[in-house]
Amino acid sequence: MTGGNHRRPSRRQAAHQVLAGSLRSLREHWLQAAFSLVAAFAIWFVVQDVENPLVSVTFPEEGQPASIVVTPENAGPYIARENHSVRVIVEGRADDLAALTPADFEARVDVRGMQPGVEEFRQVRVTSRRPGIRVLQVIPSQVRITLVEPATREIPVTIRRSGQLPAGFLEDEARTTVDPAVVTISGLPERVEAVQSVDLDVNLSGVKDQSYTVTGELVARSSTGTVETVTINPPRATATIRITQAFVQRTIPILVDVTGTPSPGYRIAAIAIDPPAVTVSGERAVVNELTAALTEKVDVTGARTELRLVRNLVAIPNVSFDRRSVTVTVSFEAIQSSAAVLVAPELQNLPAGFARDPSRPLYVEVRVTGPADLVAALKPSDLRAVVSLAGATAGTAAYPVTVTGPSGLKLEAPTTVSVTLIQVLP
Repeated sequence: MTGGNHRRPSRRQAAHQVLAGSLRSLREHWLQAAFSLVAAFAIWFVVQDVENPLVSVTFPEEGQPASIVVTPENAGPYIARENHSVRVIVEGRADDLAALTPADFEARVDVRGMQPGVEEFRQVRVTSRRPGIRVLQVIPSQVRITLVEPATREIPVTIRRSGQLPAGFLEDEARTTVDPAVVTISGLPERVEAVQSVDLDVNLSGVKDQSYTVTGELVARSSTGTVETVTINPPRATATIRITQAFVQRTIPILVDVTGTPSPGYRIAAIAIDPPAVTVSGERAVVNELTAALTEKVDVTGARTELRLVRNLVAIPNVSFDRRSVTVTVSFEAIQSSAAVLVAPELQNLPAGFARDPSRPLYVEVRVTGPADLVAALKPSDLRAVVSLAGATAGTAAYPVTVTGPSGLKLEAPTTVSVTLIQVLP
């Protein structure tokens, strides 16, 4: 062991040394860290410019109507006669510009100091509500404004009903209420004058509640149903509609009203109705008297093949149906007829030296059955009877007979026929 004293450093000295080393390392490498941070930001901006570049576009694009609505401000007690919309040229990232809507912009025109009835051009200011979107230009930059004094009217609120209550339910209009019952409308004099009604639209489809409450926006309409642009105060109303179940329901059969006559020789074989019955609703006294529902007329004039038709049910006053139409299928069949026809048979395989005895008449009685038109048009020549005399001898004997005729007819004839043969001199 060599001489000399070596003492271990204390904990405080060790901590001091670690801290001093860390500060020395930070001083030596801060430039490198700062450079890395700046480089990262630079790379990010380059990637943005390549994948999502900064571009400018016109919104709405050319060919589409301008849709950014211009709102006058500082008009005092007056309103603008004209309505204006503009388009803008904006700058932003391509991804952001692809999803623009008119609601992303606010367009205003300051009409401070304008005199009513005097037309002026005023500058339009458009600002973007979306970060990163900058408005470069407004098209048009000015709009023509004329201030007028608004007209004012009080008008009752009307409930504008759509849809139908379920079968068996009825609105008690005497107990139906709307709040407020009267509103004030204001706006351009010609618009206010054109308003015929202020409506609360209510859809009653499927409603069964005894007290049905609806709150909604009011709509001003002209006599033709056109929506008029006016200010309504208050803009909303609440309707309470009272529903009662005053009707009864019954299911009754459906009958088809058939008119016309099928093709000659044909008749109606069957009529099928899908569905065969309908549920009716209405006042008890009326519904209880019903025995059947009737379809619109089904004309079968000249028909001989199946008819498949959709027909509405004939309306019954104060009665509702659970369906308005049914499918009617009418089938036809030929009228069957029969007749007896005498056919002179054809003799085949007559042996040599023999002949049929001419003094003995020879015929085959054929019973023909089938569609009446075919039977009526049948001629004896349309039937053929063939008698085979193979192996025949002199005298009278029964020989097999075969009868054929037009298709579609049923033929009934004897299987044999008596034939008398005589010998003839050579």
